[in-house]
Amino acid sequence: TDTGLYTCTATNAAGSASLSYSLHVQAPPQLLIGDGESPLTAVANDSLRIHCHAMGIPTPQIQWLKDGHPLGEQDGAVVSEDGRTLLIARVGLGHEGLYICQGSNWAGVAQAEVQVLVQVPPNIEPSVVELDILENGTVSLQCLASGLPAPDITWYKGREQLLAGQGRTLSRDGKHLEIHRAQLSDAGSYRCV
Repeated sequence: TDTGLYTCTATNAAGSASLSYSLHVQAPPQLLIGDGESPLTAVANDSLRIHCHAMGIPTPQIQWLKDGHPLGEQDGAVVSEDGRTLLIARVGLGHEGLYICQGSNWAGVAQAEVQVLVQVPPNIEPSVVELDILENGTVSLQCLASGLPAPDITWYKGREQLLAGQGRTLSRDGKHLEIHRAQLSDAGSYRCV
């Protein structure tokens, strides 16, 4: 590097004189979040760490922003002492957004950003587990599943996967299974996954 002590010396028959300069070369910040992949996917109730790799001379000071606003403790996020790691101990839907790592030093300012998406594991609300139906009657079974992204729902009778048809109707989202003109052969254990 060009950083160092530079000396100019003037010499003649009467003597010499010198002047020294101490040169410090500064480099503006260069930042990278994680391995550069965006978006980052986090699972609700899990923890999330976001690392900001910062280079520059002098070492850049790091500040974190979410959706353009400085992050604070009220956001449920903790920043490491050196500023390079952002920790969210328990991810919630409110943590979804654009995170920015901003680095600054005497030579300039730079930033890196990552979009964080939050997914919610599937959950099925409990419902009636035993149903009685008259022969040739119609019965409707519900599978009230939620999650982000919306989960795919599959119905089974015993170990056999059920599809629409053969006296059965499935709603488009898979949450409702209707059996028309129920027969004795329709009796059994049904489950949704």
